[in-house]
Amino acid sequence: MHARPEICEILIAQKLRRWVMIAKYPAIHPGCPPERARRNFHRLCTHHPHIAAKLGYSATSVYTL
Repeated sequence: MHARPEICEILIAQKLRRWVMIAKYPAIHPGCPPERARRNFHRLCTHHPHIAAKLGYSATSVYTL
């Protein structure tokens, strides 16, 4: 991603929020299976753990309780 670091963090945070919402509530985006949303979320968390920690997300954040 070729954006300024501040903007890049905001965009990654938006992606993390999007994948969490799709994984928890699949009816939001019926074209995307929850498994894919979980996989994308985990991939983003491994590449950007500081942003996920700042948002309060962990590896189990995509599973509904």
